[in-house]
Amino acid sequence: MSHADGGRHRDPQPIWLWLDPTTRCNLECRLCYTKQSHGKLDLEPDDLDAALAKLAASAALDVKGIHLNWRGEPLMNPRFEELLAVTRAALPDAKLQWHTNGTMLTGKRVASLLAVPVRHKIFVSIDGGNALSHDLNRGAGTFEKTLRGLETLLDAARGARRVADHVEIGVYQIDLGEPRDSWDPRFVSLLSRVDDHVLVTPLLPGGAHHPVMSLSDLETDDRLHQRMMQDVNPRLPVPPGACFWAGHTMCLAPDGKVSICVISHGREGVIGNLFEESAEAVLARGLAFRARLDGDGRCAVGHCRTCRKPEGAIHAKHRLAAA
Repeated sequence: MSHADGGRHRDPQPIWLWLDPTTRCNLECRLCYTKQSHGKLDLEPDDLDAALAKLAASAALDVKGIHLNWRGEPLMNPRFEELLAVTRAALPDAKLQWHTNGTMLTGKRVASLLAVPVRHKIFVSIDGGNALSHDLNRGAGTFEKTLRGLETLLDAARGARRVADHVEIGVYQIDLGEPRDSWDPRFVSLLSRVDDHVLVTPLLPGGAHHPVMSLSDLETDDRLHQRMMQDVNPRLPVPPGACFWAGHTMCLAPDGKVSICVISHGREGVIGNLFEESAEAVLARGLAFRARLDGDGRCAVGHCRTCRKPEGAIHAKHRLAAA
């Protein structure tokens, strides 16, 4: 990292990036917390390169981890492989991962992805663990398409020379209350082949992770849908201070706008534009945003006043924050 500003920033601010290759998505998931921001924008490699160069050259911040996905399905961008290469070249030391719904992992696309010789981790998203739960959220037939994509990816990685040296494959599973003995046997078999398996409760639009009762115990689609869309207990108070994300993350859209967190929608959460401004200017607004949350309280900040995301400071060991 360059310290081109003469050392004014003795302690660089640890920052985690969410980079949005596209605002387009090929699915309409019921539990999606970013659907309000879906659109038709694709990130261009040259724009990304310029933005990341500003971050890499700044002594004010230190990028610890990167999610090369945010609001859309990253493989909807036909130049995603170029974005992957650009990101690693600009920030070679940061942990790099990206998530896909798996439905676009055809043999041809997988070969193209694995041919990019950069260190990163690919997570394929699965909901619930069986066709009932997954398809209820993501659409009929998507579970089969996702398993097929994951299997294609695993088979190709196993058969490619030196791929294991730079690519890890994981499953990011949303826990919808389905007991393990109800998980699809083929899915369980694929789990035994991945490098990482993460199981998390759904992140709802209101900012809180919330457990879901077993879907298998419910009889109708209406009841299933209601259960999946439940929010946290409305009597649960909004936390007073800042969450982990505020001031510690930059969420970059394809048009250069940077949002304060991954569930930001609209102008209130935008803290700058990395295509037009310096990294220091955007960072300063993010830190000021966090200071306001800590000083005035979350309920005094319009963008965050109803968000139940737990309070949190920087991770002690600077681990890659999960969305």
